[in-house]
Order: sequence, then structure tokens, then C-alpha cells
Amino acid sequence: MNKRKPLDERRAEIVEAGLSVAMREGVESVTVRRVAQEAGISLGTVHYCFDDKDAMLRAMGRAIALRASEPVLSALDAGPDRRALAEATVDALLVGLKEHQHMRLLTFEFAVSGARTPVLREVAQAHLRQSIAMTREYLQRLAGVARVTFRTEIGALARMTALRIDGIELAWMVDQDDAAAREGFAVLARDVFGDMAPS
Repeated sequence: MNKRKPLDERRAEIVEAGLSVAMREGVESVTVRRVAQEAGISLGTVHYCFDDKDAMLRAMGRAIALRASEPVLSALDAGPDRRALAEATVDALLVGLKEHQHMRLLTFEFAVSGARTPVLREVAQAHLRQSIAMTREYLQRLAGVARVTFRTEIGALARMTALRIDGIELAWMVDQDDAAAREGFAVLARDVFGDMAPS
């Protein structure tokens, strides 16, 4: 029966329902009541799984960040050759953007809503931290695969890289220009890989 589902599984269902509402109706339409209705569960079940709406929104942000990072992390399978790694990363960024464009659009909506609405600011800040943390994880794993270090401090490099990716993706959302997005990712990759030094 549904009531006996493990807590993690139930939370995942609630997050999926929240994402469905957000993609269809916008982030500001996500309420505990609306998500419970979407998931076909009681309000009490949502409150049991999440302390409040902000906790649910933070979980949605984490889910988006994880999905966005999957294709890029898989690019590390290209092996230690830097050129192959750079090309695989550029391809993965573009593929991930196109496959998850509705999710990526939500990340920008989180950011705008957080900048505009004090109630959502903490959620937007948490999502930004998650995005930078995921980028940092990729860079750390990249350094290990390529057997290099970075000249720039890893935290600063992760933030700069994450913000540049956001800019390229936002432009693509507007103009849908695959070639321009690929070139933007390629320039970013050249900068990041150019920051490498043998370990």
C-alpha cells in the first residue's frame, strides 16, 4: 500500500510532483496543498516528509542540480587525455542543456523568484550553493582523472565556471542557438583546461 512506502521513496515522489507543478505553472505556484494534490496524497503526508515548503523547494533544487550534473560527470569517462575530456565535457553540457531545458529554466526561475521575494531568497541561495558545489565536484574529479591541479583556487574556479555555464544556458533559452552555445561551452572549457598544471 502507498502508506507503507519508504520515506526516501515518498520524498522523491513529492519532489517529482513539485517539479511537475513548477514546470507547468511556475515556481510561485508550488504550495504544499498543490503538490499534495498533484501527488495524490494528503497534506499530512507532505508535512511528514518535509518540515515546510522551503524544505520541499530545497529538495526540488537539489534534484534539478543532480540531473544537470549527471551528463557532465559521465564525460569524465573519456579518460585522462585532456583534449578528449574537454570535447566530451562540451558535448555533455550541450546535451544536458537540451535534454533538461525545462529543468534548467526552473533554476533561473528559482533565482529570479529568490531575488524578488524574500521568502524564496533562502531557497534560491541554497540552489546556487548546490550548483557551485556540483561544479566543484566535477572539477575535483576532473583534476584526478587528468592528473592535474588548478592554478586558481578550486572554490573560486567552481563559482566562476558555474556562473558562466548559467549565462550560456540562459542565452540558449532565449535564442535556441546550438552553435553559439557550443562555442560558449568550448571557450569556457579552454579557459578551465588552460588553468591546469601538472600535479
